Amino acid sequence: MTGLRLRAARATAVAVCVLLLLGACGGGDEEPQTSAVDTTVASDAPATTVAGGPKAAARWETVLTLEGNGNQTTAPFTILDGAIQWRARWSCTSGSLTVTSDPPPRRPAPLIEARTCPLEGEGFSIVTGQVRLDVAATGPWKMVVDQQVDVPLNEPPLPAMASGRVLGQGDFYDVEKNGKGTARLYQLADGTRALRFEDLEVNQNTDLFVWLNTAANPKTSSDAVAGDYWVLGNLKSTVGSQNYVIPADIPVDRVRSIVIWCQPVAIAYAAAALAS
Repeated sequence: MTGLRLRAARATAVAVCVLLLLGACGGGDEEPQTSAVDTTVASDAPATTVAGGPKAAARWETVLTLEGNGNQTTAPFTILDGAIQWRARWSCTSGSLTVTSDPPPRRPAPLIEARTCPLEGEGFSIVTGQVRLDVAATGPWKMVVDQQVDVPLNEPPLPAMASGRVLGQGDFYDVEKNGKGTARLYQLADGTRALRFEDLEVNQNTDLFVWLNTAANPKTSSDAVAGDYWVLGNLKSTVGSQNYVIPADIPVDRVRSIVIWCQPVAIAYAAAALAS
């Protein structure tokens, strides 16, 4: 939906949705899940912190990606001590694939076991700290390791923001839920537009989205859908600092506010009015 221009559903639908405020916006707390070469390793160094602060809604962060053909033992990688769980999303195209982890999951089975490929799936573990994977394969395979965390996101500003021009900024305020922090809209030297949230904190939940809105100062969910808006994407984290690159086809000169929107219940959690 990134960059997609949407025309709002009007007040009647919003009024009905507001009655659902006591319901969840998406799922609640998630329980840990289980499921049944020359290797390129790309470490994506999650931008997280475990030091203090309120908990965020649980989210998945990529730790590393793997791709190979045949057996492989990975270098050790780190799953944060505070992680809820981690998973290996995998696929294989021929042969077989078995993956064990050191330390192993807290169950008497491999992390991944595919006796006949092609196949794909996910393997889960709740063991944290230093982990190594041993891959036994007789064909090509791919894997992405993600960890699920609920600590604040701590993305540093994009380097180009230091010399970028601030097109607008404002503090978040409550709409249907609580919100605080600062939003800044940037024009970078190469023409890219970017959005940064600093010290953001909104009510914990999943299925929250970032809207660029033409409403100057939306106070209600009805205000947020009264004009035009563009869905920038999923909110990365309900707590912390984070960056978003804005697609070139969005008319930033029409954007007057930022709205954190809960899609399933169709309400505005919080908003920030932008002033130059």
